[in-house]
Amino acid sequence: MTEVREIVTPLGVGVHELQKLAQLMGGRLSLRGLIEGSLSGQHRSPKQGVSLDFAQHRDYALGDDLRHLDWRAYAKSDRLVVKQYEEETNLRAFFLLDRSMSMNYQGGGMTTKGTYGARLAAALSWTLLQQGEAVGMVTFGDHVDHYLPASSKRDHFWRLVRTMEERPWLQDTQSAEALLNLPARLPPRGVIFLITDAFDFVNADEDGEVGTPRLISVAGALRRHGYRVILLHIIDPHELAFPFDELSLFEGLEGEDPIKVDPDGVRRAYLEEMKQFCEELERGSRAAGVSYRLCPSDQPLEHAMLGMLERIS
Repeated sequence: MTEVREIVTPLGVGVHELQKLAQLMGGRLSLRGLIEGSLSGQHRSPKQGVSLDFAQHRDYALGDDLRHLDWRAYAKSDRLVVKQYEEETNLRAFFLLDRSMSMNYQGGGMTTKGTYGARLAAALSWTLLQQGEAVGMVTFGDHVDHYLPASSKRDHFWRLVRTMEERPWLQDTQSAEALLNLPARLPPRGVIFLITDAFDFVNADEDGEVGTPRLISVAGALRRHGYRVILLHIIDPHELAFPFDELSLFEGLEGEDPIKVDPDGVRRAYLEEMKQFCEELERGSRAAGVSYRLCPSDQPLEHAMLGMLERIS
């Protein structure tokens, strides 16, 4: 008997797991649905429906509008397919993956924040590609490091994986500023999944008050280009809980000098600061029209994905 071996991506997630996660999403992750959902409560365009210009077929996914099933194609092939129109094929998803050194931290997570974010991006892109959607990738730190154009071909998944696996960690980060110029490189209209620990998206004023002008600026630039923005906030559980109890030397991941810290002396202030940081980031996201989801890096991928669906539905 021939042994069937699981295909595992370089990121450490198996194809079988990706297929299970795609089934779990149940067809609820569609670019058209995400964009229409972001328009709820706003004045709709007078243009109704979709473009009448037929573009291509794609496999039916649970949750698709049955009105778009091509019954003639079904009669010929015994396979359920959905008609895609020109307007739909012009929609794209881009994953913006933070590769700054702070994302290379692993405390209590199942892996580093960067690898966890990459696995989450892999699961979401696999799901979208199975549905015939077009997916692209941008990696960034203090500058946009790599741009991979969107494609709907299923083998494009492996280009996405290689991009996430091979791009270097970037020492310094001014990521918010780097992304302000990104819309000029993107085709119009689609969905952005911004995967980051967001430490560079929130800043404090002279009085120490935390604010989110950087996030609002970036989100505004992307929204003006026709993109819905979903922020997947990746944080290690040790960053959230600060479980340290002995005098420790903390090393900065982005060029800061190491400092010796008595955890008992700073725990309360640290936890309050982290709580304020996450709350302000969520408030700022709402103000900027961004869907926010906190994703601790010890959380199973299915929890992060289903939690994201709850926030964007």
